[in-house]
Amino acid sequence: MDKNLLETDISSLSDTDQARISSIIDQMQTRDSLGLYSKLSQRCFNDCVTSFYRKTLGKQEEICVRRCTEKFLRLSTRVATRFAELNQDSSPQ
Repeated sequence: MDKNLLETDISSLSDTDQARISSIIDQMQTRDSLGLYSKLSQRCFNDCVTSFYRKTLGKQEEICVRRCTEKFLRLSTRVATRFAELNQDSSPQ
């Protein structure tokens, strides 16, 4: 969630309420980031790691994990960009 967008909407609240809302937003962003990282880790691990005979990743597994991570991050960035575009288009002028 964009804090700048929210600041204009909560400016009429008391400082205590503004701080409380800001804290809640920070907690939600942290939770969402950790959830995204967890999903990314689980997805790439399940898709790429096939051998459990050694402690390190094989060359092909390492390449697969790198590509999986890059693809996931590109997709996440594109979705966030598109969401921001749509949000901006729908906001009142």
